[in-house]
This record gives sequence, C-alpha cells and structure tokens, in this order.
Amino acid sequence: MADSFVMTTFQWTADYAVGVRQIDEEHQRLFALAEEMHRAMLEGEGKAILQALLAGLVAYTSYHFAHEEQLMERIGYPGYREHRAQHEDLRSKAREMQDRASSGELTITVEVIQFLMEWVRKHIASSDCRIATHIKKSRRSLV
Repeated sequence: MADSFVMTTFQWTADYAVGVRQIDEEHQRLFALAEEMHRAMLEGEGKAILQALLAGLVAYTSYHFAHEEQLMERIGYPGYREHRAQHEDLRSKAREMQDRASSGELTITVEVIQFLMEWVRKHIASSDCRIATHIKKSRRSLV
C-alpha cells in the first residue's frame, strides 16, 4: 500500500505542467530521480546509491532552478522573489543531505524520499503551477 502511494507521488501527470516545454521536461527529470531512489529502496539498494543520487540532485536542481528563475524574470512573474527564496531553501536542504550522506551521518534513505515527496507536493504542485497560471492569465506563449 505504501509503495503505490509513493509511486503515485512520483508519477508525472499533466497536472504538474507549467506550460513551458523545457521546464516541464526538467520537472519530469526530477520525478525520474525521485522514482530511481524509490526503486533502489524497494530493492534494498537505497543506501548504495544515496550519495550519487544526492550529488545528481544538487547538480540538476541548480541547472533547473536557473532556467526557472530566468523564465520568471522574463515574464515579470510577481512572485519571483518568494519563489527564488523557496529554490534557495530547497538547494540548501539538498546540499545539507549531500554533506550528511558524505560524512556517513545520513544513511536512512527514507528521509530523502520524504524530502523529495515534500518537494513534489509543495513546490512543483503549488508554487511552480502558479507560474503556469500567470502565463495563462497574461496570455504569453512560451512553449
């Protein structure tokens, strides 16, 4: 039962789309990273790939957030500063987990899965979708 809940959490649907192909593709990649971790946990390999996953997550989020922040600036998104602060908080938490994993302190990969679930639910599903709403209201075509 818990497995299907987590799987559903990391399944990309059109509900997460912001309407900008590049951003949507990057979000899909974040879902894939989360699902990779979930599968590794189910197979008992979560701890073995934790450091590599976190390194990839930190690198990919920097890449993705830069694109998303450029988009927000370009469209004059009114929530830009708040959204950028959320990005910095997510970056900081991911780096902290990476440091803890490197030092051997973070070994329970469930914590990482919970972090990723929270990210998907609260950030992509709400904050990023507000960007889509702004684009639609302003009738901008950025696809």
